[in-house]
Amino acid sequence: MKNTDGNDKSKINGFAAETLKGKTIGIAGFGHLGSSIVSALLAHGFPKERLLISCGGRGETLERLRAAGLGRCLTDNAALMSRADIILLAARPQNLLDFRGLTVKKGAFIISFMAGISLETLQEIFSAELCRVMCSGPETIADGLGVGVSFPAESRSCAVLEAAGLKVLNISCESELNSFTVGICLPPILLNIEIDEEEKKSALFEMSKRYPVYRELTPWIERVAAAHAGDKSGASLANVSTKGGVTEAMTTALKNGAAFSEALVAGLTRNDELCAGLRRKFAASAA
Repeated sequence: MKNTDGNDKSKINGFAAETLKGKTIGIAGFGHLGSSIVSALLAHGFPKERLLISCGGRGETLERLRAAGLGRCLTDNAALMSRADIILLAARPQNLLDFRGLTVKKGAFIISFMAGISLETLQEIFSAELCRVMCSGPETIADGLGVGVSFPAESRSCAVLEAAGLKVLNISCESELNSFTVGICLPPILLNIEIDEEEKKSALFEMSKRYPVYRELTPWIERVAAAHAGDKSGASLANVSTKGGVTEAMTTALKNGAAFSEALVAGLTRNDELCAGLRRKFAASAA
């Protein structure tokens, strides 16, 4: 498997190989994100026999698992949490409480891909070591253009991202991870809504002053947009736009005449609102 720079990504080696040596990885959730991570790990040489997968059990999902030759990897959440050395939470954020009270393997490390679930909330649910990770969408991962961030930055989370062929970008705080969530939504927006070039450059430069990750993320946004220049259709935007989500907030702002910088603020604001809503939900359930 190669990315657009021509680099061979077919082998897991160096830091990632050493960090993951002998480790069993459990992926909880086999939707778009979970399945893309599994596919990328396998494509880059991670052994299938060291994968565990749990999912909601929908017939369509089970059929995809079996069609991919992953039937033997399938287990339930309880078994996955008790057997995996590295646990990837790739289920819907609303399903976080499905994992409450489950026994986690001693020494296991939890990596949450659940958008909007703060580190504080995760620490209230789990007693294990953990971190938050965000990564770009399944299409970019499949194309070898995937990027991801981890907070806190930890060797095991970075190794998993690298083993799946993603480039790990540096962040220093959780708010920077949340800003990254906004940035990875931008390529399909830029492909489908005309933005003045100077206005775009100025707005992203201002973002980089507030969130240094944009120094690396801005060139990535340009690369992905260029790589998918032929995908200027509403479908590419619909694929990443969740009703009430960050992409929809930015798209709506732009369609209503907002400047690009104002649309970015709308995305950041919506992300904060979603995070706060999830915090309230879990706080209420714990009361």
